[in-house]
Amino acid sequence: MVLERLPALELAERALKASRSHADPIPMGGVPVLPMPQHVVEAARTAAGQLFPRRSRGSVELRLAIAEHLEAAHGLEVAPETELLITHGAQHGMSVALRALLSPGDEVIVPAPSYFFDGMIRLAGARPVYVPSEERQGWDHSPEAIADAVTPATRALLICNPNNPTGYVPTRERLQQLLDVAARHGLMVFSDESYERYVWDGPGYVPQMLLRDRHPDLVTVTSLSKNYAFTSWRIGYVNAPAPLLGPIHRAFEWEAINVGDVAQAAAHAVLTGPQDWLDPSFATMRARRDVLLSGLRQAGLNAVRPDAGIFAFADCGPLGVHGRRLENLLLEHGITAVSGDAFAGPGAHARVLYGGTVDGLIEAGRRLTALTGHVHQP
Repeated sequence: MVLERLPALELAERALKASRSHADPIPMGGVPVLPMPQHVVEAARTAAGQLFPRRSRGSVELRLAIAEHLEAAHGLEVAPETELLITHGAQHGMSVALRALLSPGDEVIVPAPSYFFDGMIRLAGARPVYVPSEERQGWDHSPEAIADAVTPATRALLICNPNNPTGYVPTRERLQQLLDVAARHGLMVFSDESYERYVWDGPGYVPQMLLRDRHPDLVTVTSLSKNYAFTSWRIGYVNAPAPLLGPIHRAFEWEAINVGDVAQAAAHAVLTGPQDWLDPSFATMRARRDVLLSGLRQAGLNAVRPDAGIFAFADCGPLGVHGRRLENLLLEHGITAVSGDAFAGPGAHARVLYGGTVDGLIEAGRRLTALTGHVHQP
């Protein structure tokens, strides 16, 4: 099997090379990248001098802390011994879960545009079936369209809640309808819920596990990277009922044995310790989103206002190019943005990040305005 590079990583490398010959790059930041606070550093330092029993499901203390967080934040009751598995980030957790529970020839329905699940699904021997969501409907997922896409080979539905790249957040009612479709057709539902802390407007984040009484075959993956500026440590987890987590756990053991104990000790500290060091970054995210949207409008580029995430999915149709050519045009002007076709969406769109500085976002708006103005000249 020949796989393409992960689109965002490939673009980041291209952007580094382009910066030598194009306009000065604007830092279009994503999730917060912050130095760890002292209590996390101390936890890692202490753990580095200790010996730990090998626990392939993950640290007992960390799984208990996750269960307590899920109950306190969302009212979820989770059995830490049988329903949680610590992984090397959400990407790893999703990949292992798909390979553990799917078989060659299975089909997986994915409402699109959506995150880069393509390679993970294909590595499991399965085939992604993309069901387009409509921009005019706010990128809402249509239960009817998803039901129409079901075939005898369909085994699962995979959603991203909140959605990357559109920032769409399903209402509780919509989530119920999606799970009802899955239940009627005997489908598992995989959900990447890595942006739970990044919801600014709209109906609010509803974990699919709150609806497991409607359909038990649910697998959720989550990342600490997004919610705790924990990118460098690569920690995430899978939450699933024991009958599903069992085979996921066995597949994980064959692939990774266990996650490093020092990183897990740091993760426990970041979950259970003070959170105020994160507040300044999260408190300004909504305002930065609005600065980016204002700049896009000024440039004549439309985008559905994202209720969540750190990105806007902008219609760059006025630029007259799409896909790789769109990415390269934006790179020439110092703007790094992944084209929509990388998300199985329209290639004339681009995911533009707004986690950078306000000054940088204002400058991005200026450059886009100059670019579209140039394109529109007779």
